[in-house]
Amino acid sequence: MTRPDDIHRVLLRQIVLRDARSEAAMAKLYQALSGRVFAFARHHLYGADEHRVQSVVVDTLFEVWRSAAQFGGQAQVLTWVLGIARHKLLDSARRQARHDDDEDIDEHAETLADERADIVTQLAEKQRAEWLAYCMARLPAEQRECLHLLLVQGMSVDDISRLQQCPSGTVKTRVFHAKHKLKSGMLRWLKNDIPAAELAASRSADVCRYA
Repeated sequence: MTRPDDIHRVLLRQIVLRDARSEAAMAKLYQALSGRVFAFARHHLYGADEHRVQSVVVDTLFEVWRSAAQFGGQAQVLTWVLGIARHKLLDSARRQARHDDDEDIDEHAETLADERADIVTQLAEKQRAEWLAYCMARLPAEQRECLHLLLVQGMSVDDISRLQQCPSGTVKTRVFHAKHKLKSGMLRWLKNDIPAAELAASRSADVCRYA
C-alpha cells in the first residue's frame, strides 16, 4: 500500500518541475494537507477568527509552492510543511501584536469571550472546559505543542522531534510533563481546590495568543 508521504513526495517533485502538471499537483497537495495545517494553526491561534487562521494556511501552502525545491527529504512532507506553518504563525503573531497596540481590546472583549466559548464547549461542560483551557494555556509552549502534535495531529515522536528541532527523548519528556500538569490541574478542579482569584483568571485568561 502506498503511504501518504510517498504520494506527497511525488506531488512535490511534480511541483518543482513547474510544467503543465505542476498546478494540478499543487491543488492535490493543498487538498491533502490544508486540513492538517488548519488544525495546527487553529491550535496556536486559539480562539482567533476564521480569517486569520485561513490566512496562515494560505500563506503556508503558497510558501510550499514557492519553495518546493528546498525540501530535503529527510523528514516527512507534512513535518516540513508544518515547520513552514510555524514560521508563518510567528509572523502572524508579530502582525497581530502591532495591530493590538493600535486598538482598545476592551471594545472586543465580549466578542473574544464568545469565540473562546464556542471552542471550549466542545470539550466538556462550560466551566470545566474553561479550566481545562486555562491549564493548557499555562503549559510551556513546547509542551503544549508536543501534546497537540501527538494527540491531535497524530504525528510520531520522531517527526515531532524534527519539527521542534530537539531529541526524541526531549519530546517524550515534554509530553510526560504536559500530561502530568493537566492531570494535576483537573484533579484540583474535581476537588474544588482552586482559589477564587485563580478561578476568575481561568475565565479571563488570554488563551488566544500564539506562544
